[in-house]
Amino acid sequence: MVSEESHLQEIVPQDLVDEELTVSLVVVEGSEILLRSELTTTVDSPFVFDPNCFLPNVIPLTLPIFFETTAQLIQDAQTRQGIASDRFIQLTEEYPPDQFGDTEDEKICYRVLKREPAKMSSDGTSRPQRGFSFYYDLVQAKDPNKVIIIESRPVDHRIEFSCWAKSNKLANARALWLEELLTNHSWAYAIKGAERFWWLDRGPDTYTTSGGTRLFYRPLNFFLRFREFAVRAAPAIRHVEIQYGLQNYLINTSTYEE
Repeated sequence: MVSEESHLQEIVPQDLVDEELTVSLVVVEGSEILLRSELTTTVDSPFVFDPNCFLPNVIPLTLPIFFETTAQLIQDAQTRQGIASDRFIQLTEEYPPDQFGDTEDEKICYRVLKREPAKMSSDGTSRPQRGFSFYYDLVQAKDPNKVIIIESRPVDHRIEFSCWAKSNKLANARALWLEELLTNHSWAYAIKGAERFWWLDRGPDTYTTSGGTRLFYRPLNFFLRFREFAVRAAPAIRHVEIQYGLQNYLINTSTYEE
């Protein structure tokens, strides 16, 4: 018995993935064309897959979504307080903020102090998870030789929100207001996909001068952890083994003599 190992590799032509395919239906009688119909359609790539349906939220949480959610919380809180929209305090990434307008006395700025792989030890001080790990896989009937593998990794962030104001009194009041607002609405980040979010501490009170105006600010530090996702496709058939050979039969012959 002779056996060999054979590897099967599937290659999808790039033109089938990127370009449209025209399907033609032709009815002929002899050499005469009686009817011709053409339909242009796109060819679905088995490697294109949207993993959002398997995540805890419709869209995976990212830093831009986190800051958009924070800005919405700040705006909604001011709306409930009956503050006119033209007097809203804005969340900005400019740090320090641009020169205040004539009607502005306060601003809230943000910046990322640290972004690193999540530390997975029991005390949260060691074992950083740098690579992606298995999260979910999917096998579809229409793609019998494809397995969509979803991997994830947790990422930790230390984020600072600074309350800027033209006086110490305004800065102090706004810092306490923002601390309470974000702490009490940590559920909003959980809904978006955050695994952990909490207030860490408040930094030292200080001031600076911008555009000839003395500005006072109060930094608030928060901890945020969410998962990043990666999607890859792999063939379900890893290898095909074919065994073949020849089997010998013993044939007996007899000689007859007359």
